[in-house]
Amino acid sequence: MSYAKDSKASSDEQRIADFNHFVIFDPRNLLACHDFMYIDLKPDPRNESCHASFWNVSRSEATANYVERDASWHHLAVTWSVEDAGLTKVYWDGLLVASAYTHKTNPLEPGGAFVLGAEQDCFGGCTDPSQGFFGAIDEVRIWKVVRSQDEIIRHMRWASGLENHEQLSAYWKFNDPDSDNGQFRRHAIAKDSSGKGNDLSILSSPARMDVDIQSGGNSVRTGMLTFKNNVAVNKLVKGMPEKSFTIEFWARSKALDRDKPDMQEKFAEVFSYAAQHAQDLEGGPDFMDDAIRIERYLEDFSPRLIDTHSTSTRGTISVHINSNEHTDSSRAQNWIDFDAQWLDAEWHHIAITWNYEDGITRLYIDGNAKTPFWKNAGGVLEDKPASQGGVDPSLAARTTRSNTGSLVLGQDQDCPGGCFRPSNSYDGDLAILRIWDRVVSADYIKRNMMRERPDTEAGLVALYIFDVEGIKEASNGELVAMDRTAKKNHLELRSNSPQWVYSTAPLVKPDGTPVDAPAVGAAGYALALHDKQVLILPNFQDFPSDAITVEFWMQSIDTCRPGVPFSYAHGKYEKEDNSFLIFNYNSFGVSVMEDEGQLSDHLSGVATTDGLWHHIAVTWESSTGTVILYLDSREVWRVNRGKGKKIPSGGTLVIGREQDCQGGCFDSAAGAAGKVSVVDDQEYGPQDFFGLIEEMRIWKVVRTPEEIRQGMVADDGRGAGGGFDTPGIDKDHKDLVAYWDFNKGSGYMIKDVTNHGHDLIASQPPKWEVVRWLSTCGNGVVEGSEQCDDGDLVDGDGCSSICRIEPGYTCTGNPSKCTKGGSGGGGSTPPPAPGPAPQPAPGPSSAKPDDAARGGGSSGQRHGGAIAAAVLVPMFVLVLGGVVFAYRGAVYEQFPQVEAAVGALQAAVGGVLKKPGGNRYAALSLDPEELDISPEFLSPTPARPPGSSGPYSPIPGSSL
Repeated sequence: MSYAKDSKASSDEQRIADFNHFVIFDPRNLLACHDFMYIDLKPDPRNESCHASFWNVSRSEATANYVERDASWHHLAVTWSVEDAGLTKVYWDGLLVASAYTHKTNPLEPGGAFVLGAEQDCFGGCTDPSQGFFGAIDEVRIWKVVRSQDEIIRHMRWASGLENHEQLSAYWKFNDPDSDNGQFRRHAIAKDSSGKGNDLSILSSPARMDVDIQSGGNSVRTGMLTFKNNVAVNKLVKGMPEKSFTIEFWARSKALDRDKPDMQEKFAEVFSYAAQHAQDLEGGPDFMDDAIRIERYLEDFSPRLIDTHSTSTRGTISVHINSNEHTDSSRAQNWIDFDAQWLDAEWHHIAITWNYEDGITRLYIDGNAKTPFWKNAGGVLEDKPASQGGVDPSLAARTTRSNTGSLVLGQDQDCPGGCFRPSNSYDGDLAILRIWDRVVSADYIKRNMMRERPDTEAGLVALYIFDVEGIKEASNGELVAMDRTAKKNHLELRSNSPQWVYSTAPLVKPDGTPVDAPAVGAAGYALALHDKQVLILPNFQDFPSDAITVEFWMQSIDTCRPGVPFSYAHGKYEKEDNSFLIFNYNSFGVSVMEDEGQLSDHLSGVATTDGLWHHIAVTWESSTGTVILYLDSREVWRVNRGKGKKIPSGGTLVIGREQDCQGGCFDSAAGAAGKVSVVDDQEYGPQDFFGLIEEMRIWKVVRTPEEIRQGMVADDGRGAGGGFDTPGIDKDHKDLVAYWDFNKGSGYMIKDVTNHGHDLIASQPPKWEVVRWLSTCGNGVVEGSEQCDDGDLVDGDGCSSICRIEPGYTCTGNPSKCTKGGSGGGGSTPPPAPGPAPQPAPGPSSAKPDDAARGGGSSGQRHGGAIAAAVLVPMFVLVLGGVVFAYRGAVYEQFPQVEAAVGALQAAVGGVLKKPGGNRYAALSLDPEELDISPEFLSPTPARPPGSSGPYSPIPGSSL
């Protein structure tokens, strides 16, 4: 956590110390620092850093480590006082582990900016991505006294009983979703339980306001959106340009100093369209995260230029066309940089045109053409100063993109509709955005840039005017920027919001009784994987030989490792150890019988480590060697592997680790479970899977795209069987070889529900995670506790705004059709919906709920988790937290699909559910790059709300 003063000091040294007014830093080697310019300085010959204060006491470099590979919870407490020369103490699970006489005794001042998960290098921002905390936090308390060790130990596990304590300054329990009744709800704040009213604001979507844009003596009155680490997004836009295009908009952002580097930020991503190639591209990826991308350089990259006469690149506008930078294929990169000189904080009209036939790319600033000076055309780098005429403006000629994809304003997509990098977010304003499927002339641009609507709309495929009429509220409560064309590609306005999750923190009631553990609901369990676990099946008989489909759900926030979800080996290293391998969840690849492809097609460029649940499917068949990768039922990659080969039966399957010999030789870091390859011999470094996995199936045929979609939908609780409990997947299907649903929730065996006997064995104690599940009232699908869902949130039409049948009505179907004449209020109800998400309660994740709590095994009580909070610390901070799966230096933060709302039913439904006592929610992961003073979060167990086809669902209320 970081608490910063709004410094007015003239010296850099004092300003930095003010921004470090109070900081709790580095969970691997924890420091607590007040008013230090340097937190951790090496070397430190003058003994002036915060770290040196701790070293002076202990004569040790180490303080306390709260990071566990298996994501164990630990209690953290820090005390500080002006007494005793600024004595600071650090407690680990109640034990004193470090102390320092800091000699920093100035009082903590009110009115500062507080952030959890990042260290502020300026007031309310300038966070360093290398200093981010990713993990879960629960029961955050701030006291205005120095608590004794006795008090810390006695109260550190209490989930209740300290509310409104007179010595508390703030107390966030993160139980805010308790009253959601199992449905999707937005929570804009985390309530303060201290009685002091220090609620945390946690949502901040792009803000709309009116503006007069002045340029060249003319003006236009319109609306604008202000972006600050948030986005406008549509994950399923249609009718986008396949060939030539023009994109134009008004933009205003912060001023840049040409000669002074920005403290942390390198890029500002303004516009991102991600799609597949519209035609097969030999030697390159099918998926293009940068089908069209427009960004502003905030940093000077001129030292990378070949021409030594080049000037600073700060203020450059870069345009990416039909490109993907996240593969091994240099041919996949296509970008061109223009000498835009965008250095001021004024409004500018920006227009980019691209011609399909010759690839000519143009940039106009306020109607004036700019010169390109640097480009990468299919892996060929070229630069030439703009003053000398610049480079050839042709780029990616005669390449096409699909007209269906995902569109994002304010961020860059590294996977469809997500995998954002907050350090690259756009901080500024946008107005009047137009997208054309043709190249418009320079004359047109000048003639129409001061108009909301152009004088002709031929070829206009999207128009966003952010005035009062241009921003509406959709049926799910989302604010939506309206597309004024007939295509209605509306954009949801979202923020980097928190993800509330079930807490497994080991809390107790005041009498010492453990608070109930999260109880499984209709969605069952998932299994947490990490490098201390080996999930293995030796001697796998009947493994598919000449055709296969592997599909599963996964979730991870690990952007560090090329994690491997699936490894089937039949021999020694380079002798069938990669008989069938799905590897690198940061850019998926597939190996079949040691065939990993060439450098140009080794990796797909498709990642799934954005903290969301994703459905992955991989198919292969021998006769053609065709491999197809599906992400959330969408084909994203197609290559050839192992043509004409057969996969032998009887090998060893390992889930979550990569075998370099059959059953071992894992590419893992030192200390991992099992036989580990020498680190220096690991070609790609540690490849362990850190995250959750469930619903894995192996088929002996190539499943069709429609069958894969149906399987994903069924897993999501909406299949022919009607819900999570009976998802409509026939476990006795003749083509199904193995099916692990991970729903046992206890023990070391993961049952193959096909009864073929292919049971997986966990070699180490397994960590079972309750999968959260919630319904979305108003999406037209009857789910969970809902009695009806007619697709809106309107009362008086038979189905109420909380999806209950109103008195005097009968409702049936999806979406519900309600007619007068029924008893209502629970009289005539629709066919059974998936079991609801129960009310959670915290406790050790390995604890298995009893049958009564589970309601016979189909539904039960669950424990949810909320997000972490940034705190202003008067005297004392009490935090219960745990690092989840990975603590990362430089990280890419992602936005969760389901923001700030997970459900837990408050009352029994149909006699199945019971309401447990105690705390229910815990805070989750924090964004290390948050640019405002709201905390940022990332969930290790995000909900999978049914009623949408994964991340690619149309926006609710898109018919507006």
